[in-house]
Amino acid sequence: MNRTTQFIIGLIAVVVALGAGFYGRNLYLKEVSTYQVPVPISAIPAYTVLNADMFQMREMPRTMESLPYYQSIQNLGEKISTVPLPAGLPVAQVNAVPIAQFRLADAAFEVLSIPVEPVSAVGGQIRIGERVNLYQVLPEKINPEKTNISANDQPTFKVEIIAESILVVDVRNAQGVAAESNQKSEDNSAFGGSPQNEQVQILTLAVKPEFVDLILNAVAVSKKQGGLLWTTLALP
Repeated sequence: MNRTTQFIIGLIAVVVALGAGFYGRNLYLKEVSTYQVPVPISAIPAYTVLNADMFQMREMPRTMESLPYYQSIQNLGEKISTVPLPAGLPVAQVNAVPIAQFRLADAAFEVLSIPVEPVSAVGGQIRIGERVNLYQVLPEKINPEKTNISANDQPTFKVEIIAESILVVDVRNAQGVAAESNQKSEDNSAFGGSPQNEQVQILTLAVKPEFVDLILNAVAVSKKQGGLLWTTLALP
């Protein structure tokens, strides 16, 4: 075997080795290397409106890049969680959907809208995802057998809780437009203006069917018989 033949064989061997190394490197990067995906900083409850502050980037195997998970924090904005989202794990696209496409509540709940007055509904600053208690305030009935009633007697009222820890799934102003008071306030303040709050006057609630009659009756009484329907934020 002359030197020319040896040189050609050696050159071919080098080319084959380089090709194999390049192929192996690409295969390794595809199968083993990592990239960053957004994950919740802490656990997020179901039916929560998502924003960028709830997430951070975390290294994950690059094999997940082709799977149906959200790949950037920006893509999670204006979404709502349909199930609890665990901390530190990627978010599947089926578990966070656009608000407009969401039914608003689990199929076990009826979705009910009620009118509220800002003064009796936490100043009209209730937000989606919060839980509220509903109270009915009615004047005490006067006993017809009581004859010693004085003009100075103060009227007394009866307060009853109608429903507890009801999930708020939507908030609207009096015109039925989405009331995004917090965002508007922050944006306006950033430009040196005074906050312009869009007060909530329509609450949409996810209600167990057995409470629907009670709530509707309380709304009717507040409109027709001089009672009050009072809304408070429930204890966490």
